[in-house]
Amino acid sequence: MPALPFNNNPIYLQGNFQLEPFTALLKQHAELVCFALIAFFFIGNAFIENSEKERVLANPKKNDFFYIDYRAIDPSSDARFRYVPLKLLKVSNDTLTFKVGNIAHTTPVSPSQHAKFDKALLLRNYYRVDNLVLNKAKINELVASGAIYDARRPRNIYINGWMVLHLNELVPEQP
Repeated sequence: MPALPFNNNPIYLQGNFQLEPFTALLKQHAELVCFALIAFFFIGNAFIENSEKERVLANPKKNDFFYIDYRAIDPSSDARFRYVPLKLLKVSNDTLTFKVGNIAHTTPVSPSQHAKFDKALLLRNYYRVDNLVLNKAKINELVASGAIYDARRPRNIYINGWMVLHLNELVPEQP
């Protein structure tokens, strides 16, 4: 067969550029590579959730959710079921008005765990009757002490895919 008049190998494949030693190393230590990728995923996810919490706490808006150890506010409340969601109803100059959730947990759980009871949202007793009014100084104190352990802003009516608002509770975004 006659030789072709041109060279099929591009210039970057000629010379000392070799992938074989690198791929052999990856194949030998595939479990470490997988572990590093999984660790990177979880650390990145924790960083994103923490930045979302800080963003919501820095600029609270109507329909935000704060997740709190309620015994920090009311020491006479049930010690077993103390971790409840707070739904922000109104933001005024120095005060925030909340609706306190009735479904509580014994340990601090993620916003997704709280929202998994979204079918209960359709019940009349999902929130307590009385509102809770706190000033911003008290909110900052609760955040610093760790009593407010998470905060989320729903995207439309959902938090992490779980329904937390009725459609009639949506407020239009204001620029």
